[in-house]
Amino acid sequence: MKDETEQQIKKAIADYLRIKKYIVINHRNVGIKKPNGSFIPLPAGEKGISDLLACSPEGRFIAIEVKRPGGTVSPDQREFIERINKKGGLAFVAYSIDDAMAKI
Repeated sequence: MKDETEQQIKKAIADYLRIKKYIVINHRNVGIKKPNGSFIPLPAGEKGISDLLACSPEGRFIAIEVKRPGGTVSPDQREFIERINKKGGLAFVAYSIDDAMAKI
């Protein structure tokens, strides 16, 4: 769907992975939202970590950076994806549930 939010796409992908018996971790990149709308930043760690981290039933590590159509990937996100792929995991950007299903 053209007007799906990133959150809706992420949920659809996570639900699909869980149906396929993947372990799924929804990584929070923005920090913790305070009642006034501002955020408490998370402690420094890996930069560019993908939105969804998963482990396949066979044990393969998967990282999915979810963007709404037209969204852009930051240099840190692209580097994280490249590092995972070089180590034998599967990492990619998904703009829809169909993207994720095709790559998995």
